[in-house]
Amino acid sequence: MSVTVHPGRLRNELARRGWSAADLARESGVSAPTVSAALAGRAISAQSLQRLAVALSKAPTLDVINKLILASPDDHGLTRT
Repeated sequence: MSVTVHPGRLRNELARRGWSAADLARESGVSAPTVSAALAGRAISAQSLQRLAVALSKAPTLDVINKLILASPDDHGLTRT
């Protein structure tokens, strides 16, 4: 079964941990092209999604980054990327 990951949310989770796509690939055991596909909004296997989610759940978020990320796109007229 294939699933499509919300690319913006995945980028947000990477940013909250100070991770790159390569970091996520290494920590999850998923190939770099699969992480790239997820970040591009292309479908990946459900098994790959589970591995990404487990890796992200094991990594703590960085408090300072959480404070820097806007809570909503309406904050000060800025949007998250």
